Amino acid sequence: METRKADDKGRVYLGNDYAGKNLYVVRVFGGLLLLDNEKKAKEIEERKDEFLRKGIEELLEFLGEPSVEEIKEVVEKSRRRRFS
Repeated sequence: METRKADDKGRVYLGNDYAGKNLYVVRVFGGLLLLDNEKKAKEIEERKDEFLRKGIEELLEFLGEPSVEEIKEVVEKSRRRRFS
C-alpha cells in the first residue's frame, strides 16, 4: 500500500508510469479505485455491489456472526436508504 497526499486542487501525483495514460475511477464506499484497464473498470463498476456484498458475507461467515440473512437485510436497508 502506498500513501499519496492530494494537493490543494485535489490532484495526486502517481509517477511517470502513469503519464499520458487514461485512468478509470471507480468509487467504492467513499474511496477511489484507479485502473488503467477500461474493460475491468466497467465490470467492477457494474458489479461492485455484488463484489462488496459477497466479500462482506464471506468475512462475517468466517467470523461466525451475524448470519448471512442479517447481512442481506442490512445491505438491503442501506440500498433503500441510499436510493430514496
